[in-house]
This record gives sequence, C-alpha cells and structure tokens, in this order.
Amino acid sequence: MTSLATLLDTHKTYLLGHRGARGEQLENTKAGFIHTQQLSQKSTSYLAKSKLVGIEFDVQLTLDGKLVVFHDENLLRLFSHQSRIDQLTAAQIQRISRSARAEKSDSILLLQQMPKHLKGYSHIELEIKTHERTNYAQLIQSLKQCLVDPNLSSLPLTLTSFDIRLLEQLQADSVLSHFKRGLLVEPTCPQLTIDLMRSPALNPSKRPIIDMKIDIKNAAMSTGQPLADTVLIALRLGCSSIGLFYPLFDSNLIAQCQRYGLSSTAWTVNDVDYAKQLTKLGVSYLITDYPTAFLHN
Repeated sequence: MTSLATLLDTHKTYLLGHRGARGEQLENTKAGFIHTQQLSQKSTSYLAKSKLVGIEFDVQLTLDGKLVVFHDENLLRLFSHQSRIDQLTAAQIQRISRSARAEKSDSILLLQQMPKHLKGYSHIELEIKTHERTNYAQLIQSLKQCLVDPNLSSLPLTLTSFDIRLLEQLQADSVLSHFKRGLLVEPTCPQLTIDLMRSPALNPSKRPIIDMKIDIKNAAMSTGQPLADTVLIALRLGCSSIGLFYPLFDSNLIAQCQRYGLSSTAWTVNDVDYAKQLTKLGVSYLITDYPTAFLHN
C-alpha cells in the first residue's frame, strides 16, 4: 500500500500542524510550538516535500488590545477559568495560564512573542478569531502594530478568518492588504456537520471521498452563501486560499480552486486514510493534530 509520505510528495500536498500540534502537546502554547518546530526540522533528514512545512494557530484580541495566541473565547476548557478572553488583559491571561499548569512552557503567548517559534516554515496560517463583541477598529490597529515588526512581516503568513467583515477590512487596509489572506468555511447547520462526520465517506475503504452522497452544494455555509459560491466569495475578498472543514472538499471544488489559482487547506484531518484521499484529490495543505503520526506513516 502506498504510504502517505509518498502520496504527499507525488501530489504536492503539504502538512501543517494544528494549533501547533494539539494532539501531541497543549494547543497554542510555547511547548507545542517548540515541539512542532523540532519535528519539522528533524523531518528534513528523511522526508523531502512531504515534511511538516508549517503550522496553523489562532489569535484574538484581549481587553487591553493585545493579540493573544488562543482559540477559545474563554479559558474554561484549557485552564478551568470562566472569564472570556476579551474580559482579561494579556498579563492576566498569561498569569492564569501559568498558575493553572505545572509546566511553564504551557503558558499562553502573545503574537509578538511568536517569531522565534515560526522560523524555518514555508507556510503559516494565522487564524484571526472574532465574535459578536469584537472591536474591529482595535483589532485592525493591533494587527498592524504587530505585523509591521520585520520579524513577523518577513514570515510566510496567510491571515485567515471565517469573518467576511474582517476579511473586507484586511483587504481595504493599506498595510494589512499586503499579507496573503484565506477564507475559512464551515457548515452553518450543526446537523450537517454531524452528518458529514458520520458519512461512510470518512471511511475510504467503504467509499472514496469523491463519491460522497450528501448533498451540500446548496447548504448554507458560514459565509451566508451556498458552498458552491465559496470560490467566488474568496476571489471577491482578494483571498489567495480557502480553508474548508475537510468533508466539504470534492473534485469540482478542487478544480475551481486550481482554475483560479487558489490554494486549498483541509482542516482538521486526523485519519491517515482520509488524508490519502484528500491528497489524491489535490488539496494543497492538510492541517492535522497529529503531525508525528502523519510524517511516519
């Protein structure tokens, strides 16, 4: 049976660690980023194009206008603290994370602290989180303050978001518009997400991904439009890539991306057999929680 590493090389598909490598280290933390960076560097000795080429991580705005590297709106899941990120200063968030974990390397970082953990990558997806309380003017200003730093601006960053309003503002800003941007898309309906996860297509031995029978073309996505309009929306926003919940990809969507020069990212792919199917389909990047397992498959 053909290995995943061989397929990745053959089809020019590349691996990204999800929030660092959240299945192997605590997500979006110094420890996780050190682990992923070391894994990427070590993999060059026995893998060529199929090595871990980069990571994906999240940032969001704190009460005092800093950009903290964190996914959830609050600290409950990871640090048993109910406060929201936008209710706390960056210093408070870092103090809580340090006191809640035995290892200091599990503490939360700020975007400005990230450059040394991002060296050596050829592709980095920086997801910008927003919510109904987001102060967009402050968010844009904070992004500009961080990203003008040569240590960050020189990195191969793609700024990604589900938020159309934010992507429009990034496109219009004279500074931030110079960064690559990516549109993220997922189903609006929770039931559709559940159905996709349960689909036999998730087991390639039963049915190849390209034969998925669930009709999702006209289902509402997080863009507010049908999945079929995703590529056109991305082009209107000046994006260079689209990132989809992985079961949404099919051969037609990949063909559209390739026709218009958009790269494609599938998240979050943790099944090796499914990763092989997506690779054969022509997806550009696979985001995984378990890069170690993928690299050694």
